[in-house]
Amino acid sequence: MSFLYLFRFCCDPGHNADHETASMRAFAEAARVDDVVVFCGVQEINTGHTTPEEQQVYLKLLANVKKNLPRGVSLSVNPWHTLMHLDAGKTLREGQDFRLMTDPDGRQSDLCVCPACGSWREYIRALYALYASVEPFIIWVEDDFRFHNHDPLRWGGCFCDWHMETYSRMAGKALTRDEFLKGVLRPGKTHPYRKIWLDCCRVVLQESAAVIGDAVRGVSPGSRVGLMSSLPQVHAAEGRDWRALLTVLAGGLPPVCRVHLPSYSEDTGGKYMIRFNLISMLNRAFLPPNTEVYPELENFPFTRFTKSRKFTRFQLLSALPMDLAGITIDLFDLNGSGIVWEEGYQDTLRNTKDVLTALTDSGIFKWEKEGVCVLADPCSSYTLQTRQGISMEELYPHDAFFGGLLGAYGVPFYYETDPERAGRVAAIGGQYLRNLSAAEIEALFSGRFIILNGDAAEVLVDMGLGRLAGIAACEWVPQNNGEAAYEQVEDAVCQGWSGARASAMILCSDVLRVTYCGEADVKKITGFYNSFRERTADGQAIVGARLLIFPFGRFASPTEIPPMLLNNVRQSIFQRVLGEVCASLPMADGPYVSAYCYSQGGQTALYLINASSDDIEAVTLKTDAASVKGIRAYSSAAGRWEDIPFERRQDGLRLLCPLPMWETAMLVMEC
Repeated sequence: MSFLYLFRFCCDPGHNADHETASMRAFAEAARVDDVVVFCGVQEINTGHTTPEEQQVYLKLLANVKKNLPRGVSLSVNPWHTLMHLDAGKTLREGQDFRLMTDPDGRQSDLCVCPACGSWREYIRALYALYASVEPFIIWVEDDFRFHNHDPLRWGGCFCDWHMETYSRMAGKALTRDEFLKGVLRPGKTHPYRKIWLDCCRVVLQESAAVIGDAVRGVSPGSRVGLMSSLPQVHAAEGRDWRALLTVLAGGLPPVCRVHLPSYSEDTGGKYMIRFNLISMLNRAFLPPNTEVYPELENFPFTRFTKSRKFTRFQLLSALPMDLAGITIDLFDLNGSGIVWEEGYQDTLRNTKDVLTALTDSGIFKWEKEGVCVLADPCSSYTLQTRQGISMEELYPHDAFFGGLLGAYGVPFYYETDPERAGRVAAIGGQYLRNLSAAEIEALFSGRFIILNGDAAEVLVDMGLGRLAGIAACEWVPQNNGEAAYEQVEDAVCQGWSGARASAMILCSDVLRVTYCGEADVKKITGFYNSFRERTADGQAIVGARLLIFPFGRFASPTEIPPMLLNNVRQSIFQRVLGEVCASLPMADGPYVSAYCYSQGGQTALYLINASSDDIEAVTLKTDAASVKGIRAYSSAAGRWEDIPFERRQDGLRLLCPLPMWETAMLVMEC
């Protein structure tokens, strides 16, 4: 098996095609590329929905590139648009009688198309059939295949006349755009219009995907049809059924998805990994299990002013927990400037590939996942309740919150969409519980340890099931209103002293003030205090030795963690509680050391990613040290497997294994 590099290649036919085709061949050899993905009609040199004459130019380019590929390197095709990303000052061409996308205000795009348009579907069928004639390995559907984000439309579409007639027919009455949108976003109990919106979006995109998939298979039955994705939380607001959509595109072949890696420009490693866990890992969990995943590594707006070689390597190494077939790589300008050898990316790719292949070939990423089970549902937008009812962003689920938090805390976690498969520790965030019946929630809370954030606890009470968490009532304390200035540890020594504190102001969140049932067995870990040192609310608490309340919530974004929640005190509390619940779970000490845990046949594997900007001289793990007999490790920095000496400590292990900044280590522990 080999970890595949899919290199996305842009040149401008008639400008530099011959020169850059030769350069592409040399780059593919130097960087150990396995597949060259040729852009057609991309970005700055996109002229709109291409004409038949323009398509023939790109068809000739594809044939020429294929002829000049190095031995063993395949060709893929990347049409840059389906519906079109944005207007960018362009309009439809003569003969393109496509129905245009319309936003909630009735504003019509000049170029972006309604995906239910019949004439556009015939156009896109012909386009994909033409490019399929070169028999590519994969032909990609870009991430403009969506309803959201089509500038200059507000949020996106589609609210064209055809769609409004469809919504009206499904509702049984004539609807205005404003009336329909108010129903979709109505605060409180969901209005029937929400389901109409999501169902219609889902069906329209699946129908259009079937057109594309059938067109490709009709010409080149062996070619895969791959889908580029955006943020799963945003796709939820347009009703995306990931499994159905990818199955329609695949048509019996393995599904293929290019999952978004959430940092086009370089960021701190810690912030990147939070978004990776909240976006990329969540997206992976929503896909069919047999999906071939080639995530999108892109450094837009390009050059090392945007992203260093070191951060590029970090993204390659840190993407592996998604269980990858390879990765798509987009490194150079999309305006026809061509490959820039001086950037040195070819050296980074060449030198990292053996590490990626060795770790993938180990098979460990296919072992049983261990850790805290974070429950999430791709259909949560059907059930969640909005607070204000004024923006489509209110339909974005916050289920994945604990994935971002636990990843930063060094606590292994994994996502699960089936509550019946939840592990012995399950973390529930956002309004996930609204997807379940009372009986299903009762079953979920039985026989396992549950972690709830403030949002999830409020939903439980709202559904009349607060007793399951020992909660009689609750109310929100708004951030910065003065009542919750800081959180103080009350039950134990933390960080070496009694009364350890963590701020709850400014870059934090609202806090849920919980009133517990009189008979509830509540162990209060922390309390909230105002600036006058007066206790104003209970903080984190364990109820009945089976449930942890983490009372923060009502977060601004589903793809970020409030910075104030990221500190040593709160990390220490989580690791202490989880260590008491499942002593054998290894947890990484220190900030931003992401840990992904797997098990098979008496072995436990832990993939560690040092996302911090500090080198780690010796890895420390909180775990049951007595059960560990030996450790082997594959270090990305060293590029080999080695036996690792370690010291047993009262609360875990100290491994004599360095973990440099932005490097990784796969630990395999014999237990």
